[in-house]
Amino acid sequence: MRIALSRIDNRLLHGVVATQWAPHTGAQRIMVVDDETAGNEIAKSSMRLARPAGTAISIIALETALENFRANKYAGQSIFIIAREPGTLRALVEGAGVPIKEVDVGATAQREAGGDVVEVNRRVTLDALERSDLRYLADHGARVYAQYLLSEKPQPLDDLLS
Repeated sequence: MRIALSRIDNRLLHGVVATQWAPHTGAQRIMVVDDETAGNEIAKSSMRLARPAGTAISIIALETALENFRANKYAGQSIFIIAREPGTLRALVEGAGVPIKEVDVGATAQREAGGDVVEVNRRVTLDALERSDLRYLADHGARVYAQYLLSEKPQPLDDLLS
């Protein structure tokens, strides 16, 4: 199993992700890991329709993802993981040893900067917990950056995570 890319995106699988990022990764499987979406048949149906042709898709809860990774269910596959929050990716690394080597923070819930919330760019704000989770991922070998579109230059987040 190879993790082609992990992306944080508050909208999960949508047009930009399906038409740009998924083909760019070359992954055989898109894995949306999100408890809320996994329990919402309407959201799952729309994401299934958005997936690129020829690409498998899993829209599953975190616990299911952990069980599947522990059982080596994705052996021999290349996977593009999409999650709403960095904590989900951290849980995959901590709980199942998922080898995440690259984390693209594409878009987060928008919040006003101040207190423990830092504005990275117009699409990304990070609170203290999210920065801590990203720091954990970086400390475990992941390259962490913000990039919404492929045409944009990746913005390294190292300074925010130290």
